[in-house]
Amino acid sequence: MKFLLQEACNSGLADSRARSGDRSRKAAVRRAEPHVRDDSPGRGAYTLRMKQTDSAPPCAAGAAAGPPGGSDDTRPLALGLGGAAFVFVFIVALVAVGSIHRNEDAMGRLLAEKGSTLVSTLERVLGLGLRSQAGIPLQSLLDTLGTSRDVRFIAVTMPDGTILAHSQRNRRGEILLLDGREMDENRMKGLHPDGKMRYGFLNMENKPVFVVYRQFMPPPPELAGRFPTPVIFLGLDPSPFDITRQQDRDYMIILAGVALLVGLACLMALYYAERARQSRRGQRRAEGEVRRLEEEMRRKEKLAAVGTLAAGVAHEIRNPLSSIKGYATYFGQRFPEDSEDRKAAEVMVREVDRLNRVITDLIGLSRPTDIHPRPTRLDEVMEHVLRLIRQDAAHHHIRLESTADAHLPPASIDPDRLGQALLNICLNALDALQGAPDSPPLEGEAILRLDARREKDMLRLDVIDNGHGIAPENLRHVFDPYFTTKGHGTGLGLATVHKIVEAHGGTVGVRSRQAANGRRGETVVSLRLPVAAGSARGRNPKEKA
Repeated sequence: MKFLLQEACNSGLADSRARSGDRSRKAAVRRAEPHVRDDSPGRGAYTLRMKQTDSAPPCAAGAAAGPPGGSDDTRPLALGLGGAAFVFVFIVALVAVGSIHRNEDAMGRLLAEKGSTLVSTLERVLGLGLRSQAGIPLQSLLDTLGTSRDVRFIAVTMPDGTILAHSQRNRRGEILLLDGREMDENRMKGLHPDGKMRYGFLNMENKPVFVVYRQFMPPPPELAGRFPTPVIFLGLDPSPFDITRQQDRDYMIILAGVALLVGLACLMALYYAERARQSRRGQRRAEGEVRRLEEEMRRKEKLAAVGTLAAGVAHEIRNPLSSIKGYATYFGQRFPEDSEDRKAAEVMVREVDRLNRVITDLIGLSRPTDIHPRPTRLDEVMEHVLRLIRQDAAHHHIRLESTADAHLPPASIDPDRLGQALLNICLNALDALQGAPDSPPLEGEAILRLDARREKDMLRLDVIDNGHGIAPENLRHVFDPYFTTKGHGTGLGLATVHKIVEAHGGTVGVRSRQAANGRRGETVVSLRLPVAAGSARGRNPKEKA
């Protein structure tokens, strides 16, 4: 009999393992399926400077500057790496937890099928014994099954918990224990025993066991309810669960270690890739700075050559010019009014004066700039310059505007020299708004605007006109001595502006968009000037027209 029970148990266990393996493989198959200006086209940018500004480098007019570095660059990278690490850890944890739950469910089903097989075998053997003449007592069967290594206890009880048969004979007639207390009808109903096999981890008979239970040998449907139906409880050894959980913990530790190593490797790869990218970016910025410095050096060498030339020939030219002007004035006075000879003499005098001004400007450009900075309000300098050009602007129907930020602090400038630089820029802007005689007319009103505001630790003064604009190929040369696109002028105005602003410790830059299809362009000359130390706040912004 014991051999028969053992064979039946082994057969049922093998069938349950095969069914569990098939379900696991099917589940595996299912799881496997799876306030800034617009830089529009045609606008260039050119800046000659001694420190970094937001204009383009002088060696590449109109070219976009390299991306900024520093913490603002690393913040998106840090957020991206942190987000990637969080997603990676979340996915790994989700996969691991899902795997643990699947393993525990599979082990629970395996133990439940093992218990169901034992109970079914017990019922079949007991049924065969009842039909035989000798009969097989239930207690004997439970004594035999209770000796199995995986079985902690077997008990057949009434619905009120009274034990009819138990693998421990001395427990017969007593009350089954659940969570350290005796079973009763209410607690039995809470377990919902019926004809279906139920299972779970319970503390029964003062032992933490995996319990499989259901009604034992339920009567036919026509007799159901007439007699109380006993319930069989099979307590199985939970050590396979403990082994599985330990394996799952080991698996989790290994998986976490691998995930950590992979994550660290990925983060290190991303980190060094970003470092390499920033290094290349820094190298490009350094190369651009070297080109800028080379361009600045060439410009200074050119100015030095011009200064040497001016110093060498100025006096030699001025002396004959004084004689020529004196004789031209003398002979002009000897000719009658409105005669051709007198007009020719007057032309000679004017040309001598013009040549003398060119020499004066050239000498002024070549010698060191002498400035006397003091705290000065920029809006006062702007008002003074606009007052000088207002009549000329009104004559050519050009509207003048002036704006300044509220509480604008004073600048550390020489008002006379800066006023000279600002006047040169405004005169160039007036010429650009008038355009050449053969220039096509432009739509809208001509406007020249001065705008002053604070920009970090500097003051920014913009001179903005909506004239014809500057061609991109000319932007890099606008500060070169003698460079001009006008039919008149010496080309020294913006070179003088650059020298004056540089002497103040500031920077000057130009960006421009050319007019097209009758639409006005835009040219912005930006001066950045130092703030006066310990300066007070300025007053409210003002508008002038």
